[in-house]
Amino acid sequence: MYALKSAQRLSRGVRVEWEDGVCANFTYVWLRDNGNRRPSLVHLDLDATPRNVDHNENNLNLIWPPFLSSCYSSKFLRDHTSVKAPPVQKNLIPKRVLPKPWRFQDTPEKPDNSHMATVSWGELATELGTVWPHFQRVPSIIGVEARTPNAKVHLVDAVTCLEIMSHTNPEEFGFLVNTPLEYQQGFFNSSHNVAQVYDGQVMTSVFNNALRTAEITTASLDMLYRSMKALSRICYQNLTTEVLQPGELLVVDNGQTYLGAPAQMGRQLSLKLYN
Repeated sequence: MYALKSAQRLSRGVRVEWEDGVCANFTYVWLRDNGNRRPSLVHLDLDATPRNVDHNENNLNLIWPPFLSSCYSSKFLRDHTSVKAPPVQKNLIPKRVLPKPWRFQDTPEKPDNSHMATVSWGELATELGTVWPHFQRVPSIIGVEARTPNAKVHLVDAVTCLEIMSHTNPEEFGFLVNTPLEYQQGFFNSSHNVAQVYDGQVMTSVFNNALRTAEITTASLDMLYRSMKALSRICYQNLTTEVLQPGELLVVDNGQTYLGAPAQMGRQLSLKLYN
């Protein structure tokens, strides 16, 4: 891998040059988003400017206000010098699995073993989003059960939020309809547009900020972050908090709902994922 030769501050980013003469510009907002710890979109400052920019032959080092340091390796930056072409996607008609984004019911007495996987959520906060977006075919249904009393979960009707966004932020909404985002976890990676629209109506959505990769899938990064932040703001304005008890089953349409959880001491949730 070629060593870094220079790092020059720009008004809204950093210009990096390698020893072999290759140059690339990286916006501050992309660098902040892909630093050592990704901020939630609610707290992502679109105009963030680092206090200090430094480099050596192996790394670019930034210090963000107030005193948050981020380190970017030469290889990481070199791997993200260009826009990644989106994969060819089949033009399938998006369909909703449930008539409503979620519903409550009693836990079946007979165990249901038709699920594809089980995921456990503990007491740490989980950011709102589609469950397992790193699958090209995301799970269609999520069954959520509480292992402890008074277990809190966050739910957002993603379809309704996107419909609101289409009126309040039409330019940003249109951008999300047409721009793929890449997700990765373990050996799996996928690419999805945030909104799937059919006949002028939002049918389903796939979005998870925590599992987005650093891949640059659009040349309009400022618009991307502005669009994601607008969607995040609308989602938190329409967030619902539900309290689950043992014996209750929360059935979630993973294509219509963003699911998450606040931090809660002692909470244990079991999520069953269905195709």
